[in-house]
Amino acid sequence: MSRDRWMDRKMRFVLAALFFLLHASASFAQGVIQQNQAQSALRARVIVFVHGLHGSRESWRASNGAYWPDLIQTDPRFAYSDVEVAEYPTPASNGRMSSVQLADILWAHLKHDHVWEHREVVFIAHSLGGILVEEMLLRHPAEAARVKFIVSYGTPHEGSPIARIASIYDKDPLLSDLSDASSNAFLTQLESNWRGHDSANGIHRFCAFESEDTTPENGFGRYLKTHARVVGYFSATYGCDVTTPPQEIHADHLHMVRPLDRISSTYDFFYRVYRDNPILEEQVVTRDDVIAGLEAGCDRSNANPDLHVPIALDSAMHEKVIAAAASLINTADLRDVNPDPPTITKIDPDGVAHVHYGFSGPGKKLFVCLGTARASLKVQFSIDRQVPVRESKN
Repeated sequence: MSRDRWMDRKMRFVLAALFFLLHASASFAQGVIQQNQAQSALRARVIVFVHGLHGSRESWRASNGAYWPDLIQTDPRFAYSDVEVAEYPTPASNGRMSSVQLADILWAHLKHDHVWEHREVVFIAHSLGGILVEEMLLRHPAEAARVKFIVSYGTPHEGSPIARIASIYDKDPLLSDLSDASSNAFLTQLESNWRGHDSANGIHRFCAFESEDTTPENGFGRYLKTHARVVGYFSATYGCDVTTPPQEIHADHLHMVRPLDRISSTYDFFYRVYRDNPILEEQVVTRDDVIAGLEAGCDRSNANPDLHVPIALDSAMHEKVIAAAASLINTADLRDVNPDPPTITKIDPDGVAHVHYGFSGPGKKLFVCLGTARASLKVQFSIDRQVPVRESKN
């Protein structure tokens, strides 16, 4: 091979390698930009749909084609919320996974989709979906701390007689988990764990129940010869918040989560819960409390190692003191200030700051007292509060 041809090939190789590197770098940079844009576009809250046993992404679609997640996504009353439609494997028969296994799959799916990166998370859960959400949150307390409320539709908190009957014909472990048999320790333990869990027991649970029987052709009904109520009133509403009455849905177990429009009871119930539990914007404000009239006479001191200085907190805004600083102001003739400045030794949960301060009055000059030391103690509180964000009412 001639030297010219060898040089020509070498040049082509170098150019090709340079082109590849530039293209790869551009693709990588574009990928990073797209990922950053996707994450930065996250809204304050996300609404997560979790279907029930033998369900899928289509569980939320009505007979007229209306798709509940889409109805919310285009509703200005939910403008500050993203929408996530979750899925987990639940075959129509002969399933092999337990509730605990599916709860872990659900958590991983939501993590992959950046759900847990939102400031607030709320759930719309149907049937088994409500059980899986609770199990998942018990197993992941850090994520549970982001959850504001769960709205359950037909979730069998005390089990279902249809699941008990179905478990005779189908050995899917989920049917045993959902059975209303007195020997069902799974649901009993789940509720007990929920009530005793620091992160979970602060999450509001709102419930809706079906008021129509399911036909033999639909869902669990295929195990029956007559119409039957899949989840009864008491099972669907057990353990739910009493401040918001349970919502009756005039539909069977499957159709109760398939609203035809935004005025249906299914849709309206969730909207009312959402409206009454608005997104909370974190704010930090400062507020002062001044203790005036502190005095110390000639050759005397004024000191207190534990002065209690309170600040008013608004419970409606969930206010709490996160820091405080003390100082002496409007001073005259102070001597020997100690500590300088005054120190905050402790802050009580109710907003009371414990302050250590001390100073002395003027000394005598030629055996004569020439005045009195005067000061005010200012405590500046840094207060974290949660301000409701009001979305459109149209």
